[in-house]
Amino acid sequence: MIAMRLVAAIFVAMHGLGHIIWFFSTWMQRALGKEGRAQFETRRHSFLVSPRGPIGRTMGILSLLVIAGFMLTAWGIWIETTWWPPLLFVSAATSMVVVVSMWNPIFRLSVRAILANAALTAATLMPWGEQILGAH
Repeated sequence: MIAMRLVAAIFVAMHGLGHIIWFFSTWMQRALGKEGRAQFETRRHSFLVSPRGPIGRTMGILSLLVIAGFMLTAWGIWIETTWWPPLLFVSAATSMVVVVSMWNPIFRLSVRAILANAALTAATLMPWGEQILGAH
């Protein structure tokens, strides 16, 4: 079971770190590289909110909180605490807000992020989740 907890903790941590793309897309002008930046500029209107506007920048800051939430969740899974499931749900819900509001076709990661949030939430709710991931 230690191996499963380790895999789960790594998956949650990596998923959380993946949210840095939304911070970069709102606060860093050169974050996407030459080709990505060109696509980003031509398709910026497909976002639900402007990435350079105040709401977009707020979503960028919110993505940093999502990263912190998922990293703490990963730590909670690893040390077998009882507080990580609610933190996972809050982090996943906040992640959904960021991903949906910053949706853009060039970010294929958007679909993957939504699927990962759904999978994490479902796995936590499954009866075997407690056996594999520890006490909750």
